[in-house]
Amino acid sequence: MPGDDGQPVRPLVALVVDSSGRIRGSAIGHPDRPLEALEPAIAMAIEEPQAPCVPGLPRRAVVASSRLLKLVPPLLSGVMVTRGDTPRLDHATSSLREQMAGGEEQRGLGGLSTYLSADVTPEAVASFFKAAAALYERRPWQHLPSDGHLFTVSCAALRIKGWAGCVIGQNRENYGVILFQSVADYDRYVELAERVEAEGLEVMEAAPPHRALNFEAKRAMPPAFLEEIQRHGWPVAKGDAYPTVMLVQPDLGLAPPTRADLAQLEAVAGALTQWLDSEPDLARCWEGPSVRRRRFRVPVGAMKVPVTIGVAPEAIQSPDPQLAAELARFAEPAPRSLKVPAALQPKVTSLLASMDAFCAIHLNAEYRQLIHTAVAALARKRPSPLLGGREPSWCAGVVHAIGSANFLFDKSQTPHCKPTQIYAHFGVSAGTGQAHSKKVRDLLRIAPFSPHWTLPSQLDDSPMAWMLEVDGFILDVRSLPLEIQVEACAKGLIPYVPALRDQARSKASNREK
Repeated sequence: MPGDDGQPVRPLVALVVDSSGRIRGSAIGHPDRPLEALEPAIAMAIEEPQAPCVPGLPRRAVVASSRLLKLVPPLLSGVMVTRGDTPRLDHATSSLREQMAGGEEQRGLGGLSTYLSADVTPEAVASFFKAAAALYERRPWQHLPSDGHLFTVSCAALRIKGWAGCVIGQNRENYGVILFQSVADYDRYVELAERVEAEGLEVMEAAPPHRALNFEAKRAMPPAFLEEIQRHGWPVAKGDAYPTVMLVQPDLGLAPPTRADLAQLEAVAGALTQWLDSEPDLARCWEGPSVRRRRFRVPVGAMKVPVTIGVAPEAIQSPDPQLAAELARFAEPAPRSLKVPAALQPKVTSLLASMDAFCAIHLNAEYRQLIHTAVAALARKRPSPLLGGREPSWCAGVVHAIGSANFLFDKSQTPHCKPTQIYAHFGVSAGTGQAHSKKVRDLLRIAPFSPHWTLPSQLDDSPMAWMLEVDGFILDVRSLPLEIQVEACAKGLIPYVPALRDQARSKASNREK
């Protein structure tokens, strides 16, 4: 955008998002004057946030840099502002780009205002919607562990020859299927995408052409599309399941789909649906060593066409038992150490007996395990703080510290209790309980969303457990390649490898069935 001197400058964009990544407020300003963007963005987030967020001040705010830690507190009077990991912003920034790209002249997804482009008829769109809804209901992204699990698809009748496809949505942000002319085109696309961070978005102009069937949330759909869907009564699956078509050209331009394009995507959606129905554990098809292909007769409009679908040969990897055993140890959180020095064993036993009684009345087994872990960690300190002070004070302090990290005092949580119940149970004053809680939190670095002090059942939904700084960017490790997840887990940066755990859970579930 033009700067003060007329020369182009890259604008500063301020985004205020909640813990789930939804935008509450946004504004644009000059990079040298950050308050121009911060003030209106925060004001909007508090007074008139974007739906479905509701107005109001937050209880706390997290910023990702020391610069923001200086600028934001004066704009949020009475709110605790801390520095830490912030939610992944891919969805937020993509939404913002769409808003900035259009203005009043922007017509819709891909610049279109209708599904009925070229020679497409309402009947053809209805058939496509029906196939897309059936595919969405199968949730293919829950069956294919990553977008690197490629499949190939061919249909001579519709001029589909050896297309390479990938299912996206494993990171729970964007859902759909992307199709390339070949596996080589997919590899080229991935190579260019990895260069974007270092070289800029311009490198993607050399990306090979591809097409995609995406599923959008209703709030992301342009009004013209929604009105057309309602007018024609096209079927839509429950959830964020409004199907859209993207035909990406070599220069990143978008072409309007023809009836033939729609039929091809309908055939792929139908073949994927039948493949999912016929293979209860579809992910195992990629474990090889033989190539797995299936042939189905897929309805497309008023006809049925033969479609061959299967694992891309280049994606087949023979399982290495030794490697599988090595990776298996990263599929679950590492067991917590409960070892304590022999000299402190009587003290620890006495403390745990008192706290177990409280857990039995007010908490659960997960809290009990974390409390045991915290006491053992305190016992291993040199010198151990447990050697001084009264046992009831330490009991109240440990329970309060673990409870505060897991929002035990929030009525919306299960279980929950009041801090006063902790103090009363152990017979200490509020001041003593709070003082010992702070000592425990400081000694063990316990804070809300701390991965090592979060209840195991809440780890999957804890935003901070999966945030890593990569080349200066805060990224959700669950969206990164498996090898990076494994390395991060080996270094203790994340509690376990989510991709491996998902695979292990899927296999266990199928064995039970």
